[in-house]
Amino acid sequence: MNTLVEIKNLSVSYFTYAGEVQSVRDISFSIEKGKTTALVGESGCGKSVTSKSLMGLIEKPGVIKEGSQIIYNGKNILDFNPKEWNAFRGKECSMIFQDALVSLNPTMMVGKQIMENLENHNEEGLSKGELRKKAKEMLDMVGIPDAESCLNKYPHELSGGMRQRVMIATALITHPTLLIADEPTTALDVTIQAQILELMKDLQKKLGMAIIMITHDLGVVADICDDIVVMYAGKIVEKGSNEDIFYHPRHPYTWALMNSVPRLDLDSKEELVTIEGTIPDMIHPPKGCAFCSRCPYAMNICAEQTPEVLDLGNGHEVSCWLTDPRADVSGVPFQTGGVDHE
Repeated sequence: MNTLVEIKNLSVSYFTYAGEVQSVRDISFSIEKGKTTALVGESGCGKSVTSKSLMGLIEKPGVIKEGSQIIYNGKNILDFNPKEWNAFRGKECSMIFQDALVSLNPTMMVGKQIMENLENHNEEGLSKGELRKKAKEMLDMVGIPDAESCLNKYPHELSGGMRQRVMIATALITHPTLLIADEPTTALDVTIQAQILELMKDLQKKLGMAIIMITHDLGVVADICDDIVVMYAGKIVEKGSNEDIFYHPRHPYTWALMNSVPRLDLDSKEELVTIEGTIPDMIHPPKGCAFCSRCPYAMNICAEQTPEVLDLGNGHEVSCWLTDPRADVSGVPFQTGGVDHE
């Protein structure tokens, strides 16, 4: 395994007037060099908080708990001083935010915003002209026509797809080894969405970077991701390869997410599966499995004890009581443990 980042026992809480909000609860997973890993789950499951921890962007009242580790190239980045963080952010690790119109500065021309990131890490001592040339080359690389003209435009003068390409160019101008994409296609129509995802795949091949894709939509990750981490209520409920998650889901939440995605092979009159209920209160998280109250296959033990992580082999892991050999799995329409159920 060629591991770039290893997250170990990461826990992040926000201390509010109402109490401690446990956003991320003791999660562990790794990211391989040159591969794409997806963090999947509903809003509020801890995906974005995990990515902010990687970038050192957790601010008060947020706190990364003791015992948490994020190992990058053999170093625990949580021990970085301000100077080391500044060298890491934007250079080693960059981030694409989900709403380009909000994330880009409306008062600055596009070219200046792209050049600004490179200026912050200008170890080669490039001149203004050379910085501008590199910014134009990056806009060419992300597929923006007439890149020279685009450098002198403001964000509001560009379409949604063009703004997203500018965001990608800004993030990649320093050629980072790790790119975090936080729902980069949320505000785009499906045609532009497909173009952006294809662009990210092409750039990954050219630059050899690892990508963390954050999304709630499994349909987005089907064609781009190598590994998938499914999160719910601040915990990882299942993780594995793309093939494991799409063809052999073992957790009811993963299965429900899969079935809530529109599919062309279904009857047009067939209703989409919905996940009833809402995520639990993270100030007072459940004692047992967090998905228990919404799971149609829940048993008494699910409300009382958190299931242990079961290793199914080849990196496929699941945390669910249905994998216990004593569980009644009659009527469960997906795989549990090592047995197929119809």
